[in-house]
Amino acid sequence: MVEDVRIDDSSLRPEPVLEIRVRSRKGSLRCSSCGRKRRGYDRGGDVHRWRHQDFGCWRVELVALMPRVDCPRCGVVVARLPRAEPGSRFARDFEAECAWLTAVANRKTAGSFLHVAWRTAGDIARRVAERLKASTLSPFDGLTAISVDETGYRKGHTYVTVVVDHERRRVIRAYDGVGKEVFGLFCQ
Repeated sequence: MVEDVRIDDSSLRPEPVLEIRVRSRKGSLRCSSCGRKRRGYDRGGDVHRWRHQDFGCWRVELVALMPRVDCPRCGVVVARLPRAEPGSRFARDFEAECAWLTAVANRKTAGSFLHVAWRTAGDIARRVAERLKASTLSPFDGLTAISVDETGYRKGHTYVTVVVDHERRRVIRAYDGVGKEVFGLFCQ
């Protein structure tokens, strides 16, 4: 929930920053270790900043207190925040934008466009990829019926073997070539 918005143009910053002060809604706090909803312990004492997506020519930072929760399993820990991953200095939206940009351009271009170091852009992209991989189900989960088709995709004799999940109607794998050996790759 947004509490306040202001422009910080102090001499300590190289450029003015749009600061958005946010706080978590009551009853929405979760333990950062086990992920379960927990009762708030206190509002926390530390103020934390996350880099967010730019707003036009303005650099945007989210600013919030780090609330803590009292978890019977984990003890008193910092609450999980929906806007950022634990230990990250960047908001999830910024990380998603950076990962997309590194997918369509190189890390150096992404870094200069987003005003972060190229290594930081690479680290963010790796972190987002790991998060997506962990949340994505395997295409083999619940697989009961498949369809296999060998078809040509160029004039001449260039073929591809496609394996499709028949119930979900989506491609599971595609391999160059035809025959038992190529289908054997899928079976492995």
